[in-house]
Amino acid sequence: MEKLKFGALRVRGWSKGCELCWKGAKMVLFITGICPLYGECFYCTISERRRGKDIVFADEVEVKKDEDILREAELISARGAGITGGEPTLVPDRVISYTKILKERFGSNFHIHLYTNGLMLRESIKAFSDVGVNEIRLHSWDESRWSVIREIKDFGMQAGAEIPAIPDERYEEKIKRLALELDRMGADFLNLNEMEFSDSNRISLLSLGFKPDELSEVAVKGSRNLAEKILEFIEKETGIYSYFCPAIQKDYQMWMRWKRRSKKVALPFETPTRDGTLLRIEVKNPSERILKLAGSIAHIDGDRVFLPLEILDELDEIEECYIVECAPTDDRIELARYPCKLLSGGSRDWRKSGKK
Repeated sequence: MEKLKFGALRVRGWSKGCELCWKGAKMVLFITGICPLYGECFYCTISERRRGKDIVFADEVEVKKDEDILREAELISARGAGITGGEPTLVPDRVISYTKILKERFGSNFHIHLYTNGLMLRESIKAFSDVGVNEIRLHSWDESRWSVIREIKDFGMQAGAEIPAIPDERYEEKIKRLALELDRMGADFLNLNEMEFSDSNRISLLSLGFKPDELSEVAVKGSRNLAEKILEFIEKETGIYSYFCPAIQKDYQMWMRWKRRSKKVALPFETPTRDGTLLRIEVKNPSERILKLAGSIAHIDGDRVFLPLEILDELDEIEECYIVECAPTDDRIELARYPCKLLSGGSRDWRKSGKK
């Protein structure tokens, strides 16, 4: 068993989809919020904003037209996309259309993997294969659906399962049976995700007796320990790949995408950081001297002006002056702000490192 960063683990390797996710090179294509199993998967982390709604997101960008998907893929220099939901097989035409436009723009090597509960997958397997879907990940505890793995493989796609490591003896036995069945059917992998608390599942998980891990803000206590036991079993009893994805890895993937995106979307008054965020100066009611100093780089927004970090040392005496840190998303979600006067004297070193 190989130990990776952030507590991730793998046996024998991992799928191409996981390799690209690890590098932040996978765009997350949330293709619909509709799923016939809502209510059955008590651990589901889908937000209330998306749950049950037939909407599409490319990473954090709501998709209104095909160009929105292509733009996001270009901004993060994506080498692939993970199609998820909801249940993607409820909208097979959408899966086919988006796969086509991505392959046409970025080439046949643009890797696409798809998550599904398997309920309606058989009706679309051939069409997905024909259009270039590379990998399908089955998410189901229903053993009657596991046999679809053979058909996925017959159509030349990589196939496996991805499920949460639920710290419960009953699920431990189910996961072991799934691993053996995947191996018997010639599947490629079994991925285990660290079970997570989210705003949408917190009450449900707590009511069932699950507890937060003391070392994590979101992970469920015992999930990692179960995953380690399962990976040891897989290594000993099967020949498939297996990968344990810790909860913190989701944040790392986002940061890696942000690092790619921030360099391409930074405006003249914004500075990308090593964490993939954007920094800018915000001054309220600036003087004419400040506006003249900033010149055409300044961006005026009502009674505020946004300025580049390069003129920070000229602003130490201004009371309402802040370094604002934003996400490199189109809506520039504010993550933090720091009073400029706290940085006086050391601003040049601070700028060089990107962020203290």
